[in-house]
Amino acid sequence: MKEFRKQAESVLRIKLTKEGLEISAKENGRDGVDFTVKSENGKQSEIFLQPMELIAQQSSKVPKEKLGEPRETLWVALIGFIPNKDPLIFLIPSETLVKPDNFVFFENNVGMHTYLSNWEIKVFTKGMEKLGEYISYNQIEHFW
Repeated sequence: MKEFRKQAESVLRIKLTKEGLEISAKENGRDGVDFTVKSENGKQSEIFLQPMELIAQQSSKVPKEKLGEPRETLWVALIGFIPNKDPLIFLIPSETLVKPDNFVFFENNVGMHTYLSNWEIKVFTKGMEKLGEYISYNQIEHFW
């Protein structure tokens, strides 16, 4: 998974830089933020990186404890890898996770073991239309 993480970081950096955004690694900030993104007009966003091997995994779990409190400026970058294909970049507003649709987005609360609670993003053929709303080219305008 470490290999996918490095690849995901590189893919995300290249994509956002091509879009004219400045991306930098988190500096002693809060947990759950891997990158800060800044536009030319000064708008700043934060990104939590979530790499995923799409053939081997059917869902990706975002630990609530790691992500922290969802808010308007916090995004989950789900980078999906398929062998011999270009990676898929989904930019999902963290606030989307708070309102799960129980189709693609799920909330898993584990009672007293809050460290196990997570938001789950399922990736499957019938759910791709919904998830496609979050493909990077549909969301990049929100970073400006």
